[in-house]
Amino acid sequence: MSFINNRSGLFAASLVCKTWSPIALSHLWRALYSVVPLCKLLGPMTSIHDWYLGYTDTISEANWTRFEFYSQKIRKICGGRIQATIEAGSMIQLLNSRPPSIRYILPRVTEIEWMETNEIGWLPQLVPLLSPTLKSFTLHSSSDRISGDIDTIVILRHLAFLPGLKLEKLEADWIKSTEDIDTALCDILDRQRESLMIFSHKSFDLSERFSASISRLRSLLILELDFSDSRHPTDRDFNNFSDALASRCSELRVVQFRTVYGAPERTFYAFQPLTRIKEMKFIQIHCSGLVLELQDLQEMGASWRSLAVLGFSYCEIPLPWLSAIARHFSSTLEVIDVNLLMSEDIDHDHTTLTPFSSVKRVRSLADVPPESIHSVGSFFQRLVAPGTIVECSYGTARRLTEAVGSLVRWRGKWKDDEDMSSPGSPVS
Repeated sequence: MSFINNRSGLFAASLVCKTWSPIALSHLWRALYSVVPLCKLLGPMTSIHDWYLGYTDTISEANWTRFEFYSQKIRKICGGRIQATIEAGSMIQLLNSRPPSIRYILPRVTEIEWMETNEIGWLPQLVPLLSPTLKSFTLHSSSDRISGDIDTIVILRHLAFLPGLKLEKLEADWIKSTEDIDTALCDILDRQRESLMIFSHKSFDLSERFSASISRLRSLLILELDFSDSRHPTDRDFNNFSDALASRCSELRVVQFRTVYGAPERTFYAFQPLTRIKEMKFIQIHCSGLVLELQDLQEMGASWRSLAVLGFSYCEIPLPWLSAIARHFSSTLEVIDVNLLMSEDIDHDHTTLTPFSSVKRVRSLADVPPESIHSVGSFFQRLVAPGTIVECSYGTARRLTEAVGSLVRWRGKWKDDEDMSSPGSPVS
């Protein structure tokens, strides 16, 4: 049934014959965008107010057999913007009427991804009855609407103390930090230190409690943090946090930090302890105030011999430093993400320039003045392999293609001053 990629097609396939029916139904019920279809199996529902639905009668025990049959097929709940949801009182009615033989409402769910707040009202009642099969939990808000909301706090508290739970992935995206939410998140981290491999928090306050909880995650592979500016962490704060990660999270392979735009100037000292994690594969630090020196890049290259992605977005480095990166980093490097600034001293000597052997993408190149187009184009043609993507403005991409050809794939990603003043659409 993998060739059928829509729910209406799967429903139609389930009606074809007895052989197709169980296979199609398993695919159809594997991922739900709402629990409404499941809840409707227990009896007729009607609109109570707005988009909230409730049962029109008591739930009969006979309907629980059908409910149990389909609930066993669900592996993922991914809530989005929906037209209807279950009223909290009706969810309580459902839970109270279930037979003793049904311990878990969603017995085989491995992933819950809650992207909006429309249906969050029933989630606090459901979380305590989730099965230990749950491996991934995402709670996302696109606004501040649920920041500090009591439902959010209750959900996280229930999750922290769910018996037998061994989470592998936890994401709290744009859930604004409050003392209660931070405490609940730290409780989860403390109890999942042996199993959690991925942690993402998009409104993160660098507190001592959080630093201690994260640094004790023994299985942590991927860490993504967007730091809020409420505590104004210093370089020393970041250094201490990085040191704790390097000392205790030996399995860490992917680090992505984002600080607020317009943050104070920072030096590589803030993140230098991360170079002790020798098997780092991916480093991406979005920090508008970060200043790197050439020796910092040399230290990274000497330490991270397996690195595939080197990213210091918003960090400005002179264009000739690319040749230094080529000399000091290993052949595993595939993506370089920095702000490359024009410089007068581009190396024209073929004998002293070490080319990259594996880099597939370089971003982003600052606007190149017309008088430097040929020298910049020649520099890249000697530095990177044919087919490598170099991201720049539309105007710079066009001028480089006209001047030196397209062996290097000059890819326009934004408009420069010339594009803004010229009619027509720029072509990449």
